Amino acid sequence: MFRPDRRSFLALSLAGAAATGGGLAPLWPSRAAAGSPVTISGMPSAPSVTLAHAVESGALNGLVDAVDFTIWKTPDQMRAGAISGAMDIFATPSYACANLHNRGVPVRMLNIMTWGLLYVVTTDDTIDSPEDLAGRSLVLAFKDDAPDLIFRLVASNAGLDPRGDIDVTYAGTPMEVVQLLLAGKTDIAVVPEPAATAAILRGRRAGRTVRRAVDLTAELGRQTGRPARIAQAGLGVQEDLVQHRPEVVQAFHDACVRGGQWANNNPASAGRLGQDYLGVKAPIIEKSIPHFRVDVTPSREARADIEFYLNSLMRLNPDIVAGRLPGDGYYWPA
Repeated sequence: MFRPDRRSFLALSLAGAAATGGGLAPLWPSRAAAGSPVTISGMPSAPSVTLAHAVESGALNGLVDAVDFTIWKTPDQMRAGAISGAMDIFATPSYACANLHNRGVPVRMLNIMTWGLLYVVTTDDTIDSPEDLAGRSLVLAFKDDAPDLIFRLVASNAGLDPRGDIDVTYAGTPMEVVQLLLAGKTDIAVVPEPAATAAILRGRRAGRTVRRAVDLTAELGRQTGRPARIAQAGLGVQEDLVQHRPEVVQAFHDACVRGGQWANNNPASAGRLGQDYLGVKAPIIEKSIPHFRVDVTPSREARADIEFYLNSLMRLNPDIVAGRLPGDGYYWPA
């Protein structure tokens, strides 16, 4: 839940107007007129503290009339906002943005922000590897989206059939998964940060030992001989904004770079800021920061990592990215 003072801040008109950007004609009626408001939407996970810091830093002062910063609740809500153009800049799994781009939605990947934040957490001390999950039951959120896909990729690489050898049940959100784990309805869960840290800390208060059993990012790196680094999620951006207001896009990306560095260096302050936007207690976000691998990188610099990740997902299902890797127009800067 947003605090009223935060919402008031974000609704304030910012002084000045942007210089008119040149470029291609918009692919639908332009929402990117110079000085007009910009809508930015984060994801319901810890990396959104970098977006909150970027917005509150005033990086867009003098470039836009107002900033509307929200947090989307589900991937379907994010997709709807991207397709309609209601979200100018939006946090997104990299594969989801590629799928939209390949299907003709005029969006591209601005940057990669988080390089892996998914964990298998458990109350069972016999679980230490993906192979230990054979014949077991677990719960995760967002069926057929990033947590599910990455888990299935790691399980498949470990020689398991993630739909046959493991009994997977789906919940609506990561925090619902945590609640099921702490209530004893499951003893194994797959969750992103900050839900993994929440499970550990809340379990401790309840007298239950919850631990990170498998770091799925590190495990995928071990399986493939690559670093513990998945080009998992970042920011998508409307092509209209890129073409007509490139200074806004550049300024916000630069602010996110600074926001990521600030979060890594000031976890307590980042926790307090994240609490305002994510509805998660500040100590949970603070302790989660070392586990979500924030490193804000322009998508063009991350292209090799993105293509490796997308090719890996296409082995599960080519339709995940509409059957092909995205071309040059997916990456930023041009």
